[in-house]
Amino acid sequence: MDISERDISPEELQSIYEDFRKIEIREGIPQREVRRYQYVLEEDGEVVGYVSGITEHKWFYLTDLWVEESRRRKGLGSRLLSMIEEKAASLGMEHIYLWTSGKNNPLFYEKQGYTPFAVLEDKLEVKGCHQTGYRKDL
Repeated sequence: MDISERDISPEELQSIYEDFRKIEIREGIPQREVRRYQYVLEEDGEVVGYVSGITEHKWFYLTDLWVEESRRRKGLGSRLLSMIEEKAASLGMEHIYLWTSGKNNPLFYEKQGYTPFAVLEDKLEVKGCHQTGYRKDL
């Protein structure tokens, strides 16, 4: 038997994921369809905002929320977030979660009704700049 540091092929990775699914089925975990949903905010053909996330059983994982810097603090981020939350709820998702960092981002999510569930202190090698997991029931 050899252990090596190398890239795994897409076929090898697919085989591993298939085995994970077999284990889940054996343990009675319902199979899920993972789908990405997203909204793009455009102005004059330019992307100025974006929100995206994926379904995970009854949870929706908010992977991205971005508004171009000069357009921030005008309610666009809240609008995009509200739209993706409504979409997630319409799909039967019961909760939404995300990971964020920095000093202003956590305040934004807290104003939107999110509560922290985990904090990785000083993760980004800047004192006081934590990566925080936030969640919200839909």
